[in-house]
Amino acid sequence: MRLASGMPIILALAWFICLPSALASDYIQIDEVSMHLEEENASFDLKYSLDTFTRIYVMILGCRSLESELMSFLGFYDHVELIKANISEATLYVSGAGKYNSGYYLFDATPFGNKDEPVMDGIPRFSVVYPEGRIRTFYNVTATQNVFSEDDEAISSSDNSRVKQRRG
Repeated sequence: MRLASGMPIILALAWFICLPSALASDYIQIDEVSMHLEEENASFDLKYSLDTFTRIYVMILGCRSLESELMSFLGFYDHVELIKANISEATLYVSGAGKYNSGYYLFDATPFGNKDEPVMDGIPRFSVVYPEGRIRTFYNVTATQNVFSEDDEAISSSDNSRVKQRRG
């Protein structure tokens, strides 16, 4: 009788030990990614689904166990921070995701995953949300896309120079 009462604890511990070593595609499926451009930085909203056992595990012990897997999804970036996560979505922030050049912020295509385990199956839906609110959506991608956004200060200074040219 005593062994039966300890069985759930043993199973939970076994699952806890095995979870980090399992492949990401075995227990987490990224369904949608939105990349919000913020000057040279970007925030990523991930929507995902978990397999049944992982879902139960996360409900019991929290999303802390998913942190390394979520961070490794953006493993080709240098400065990734997990902002929030729950059972079906997460937000990550990448400092220096892009670079500034002549009034534009440039974001190079960057593979999802990491050097040891790049994402091979395409992400069904990837959206880029520009600072002015415009959205571009791509389908079945394994990397972010080459995109750019104009610096707000560059826009306002070019507008001022156009006004001066019209008056002059």
